[in-house]
Amino acid sequence: MIQALQHGFLEKYQARVAAGKLTPDAAQAKAVQAMSRLYESLLVVGKPKKSRFFKRKKPSESGLYLWGEVGRGKSMLMDLLVESISPQLPTRRAHFHAFMLDIHRRLFAFRQMSQADPLPKVIAEIASECRVLCLDEMQVHDVADAMILSRLFEGLLAAGVCAVFTSNRPPEGLYQGGLQRDQFEGFIALLNATLPIVKLDGATDYRREQHKAFENHYVYPRNGEADEFLLNVWSQLTDGAPSSPLRIEVQGRTLRVDKHACGVAWLTFAELCVRPLGASDYLALIAQVHTVLLQGIPQLKVEDRNEAKRFVTLIDTLYDHRIKLFATAETPPEGIYAHGDGTFEFARTVSRLIEMQSDEYVALAKI
Repeated sequence: MIQALQHGFLEKYQARVAAGKLTPDAAQAKAVQAMSRLYESLLVVGKPKKSRFFKRKKPSESGLYLWGEVGRGKSMLMDLLVESISPQLPTRRAHFHAFMLDIHRRLFAFRQMSQADPLPKVIAEIASECRVLCLDEMQVHDVADAMILSRLFEGLLAAGVCAVFTSNRPPEGLYQGGLQRDQFEGFIALLNATLPIVKLDGATDYRREQHKAFENHYVYPRNGEADEFLLNVWSQLTDGAPSSPLRIEVQGRTLRVDKHACGVAWLTFAELCVRPLGASDYLALIAQVHTVLLQGIPQLKVEDRNEAKRFVTLIDTLYDHRIKLFATAETPPEGIYAHGDGTFEFARTVSRLIEMQSDEYVALAKI
């Protein structure tokens, strides 16, 4: 355990600050200390012992709820915790939306086999797979999620799973105005009773500063310099983190994102607009990322009207949810689809592409 502590969460954080990869931030200190305490307590507690009796753990051993405005470093700290603890304990890191989709898939599968309540079986499965469960960008909009969260996490915590959340809202701000919210309030009470609630309230939006540092967000024509541009953006936004591919299930089909890290997805025009995808696919994608790198937008021909329509839907989805975009293309925006069905409507897409390169757009928080 001594060796693990020497290369633990706090040591990794301090090393990155010393190397200039992270900016010293007094506002992050409280969150860093909370994560470090959690890391050390997990190493001491280790795997939960089997017992006929459930003994509730201390809050520092049960997990952490870290919240604050976008770009303050919540996901970065979670990723650093995962990097530090995963060699020691089985760890799962997921976007909250993707995790809940997985929960509902498991519930459905168990219901096909038995009429008994499937939730305890799902809880047992998850608990057998991971000791530390890290869920990024927690936000609750779906009533189906809201109705099971209290039982789900009460069961997971009782089974010895350490739950770590990041969110833009405090527990009391989740699922505001949602249907049957009174039934959701048990989950809020559970969070407050079992997890340290830590606010990361720094003044600096690091994600915005990262994006503002780039001179361009849209580069043309497609050539070696354009490819180098995307490689540079990827390297800086992910800080060299290894790719963690996504497999997103949408209405019975799978959207593959082979290059993904730290909330950044790198996809080609062909992957997103030549394949028969639609708004539901793009919404599922942006639920898990804050930035899209789009490679190789071609100059579309008259016969490419289907690709043009998908591109319009893609840009509308990114724009409406304030997703940041870096793109390489054959032509400037106004030359992408100059002739063919729907060129009048495509003018709005051109306008949005231009606006998405502005400092004002970059400053907007994802919604």
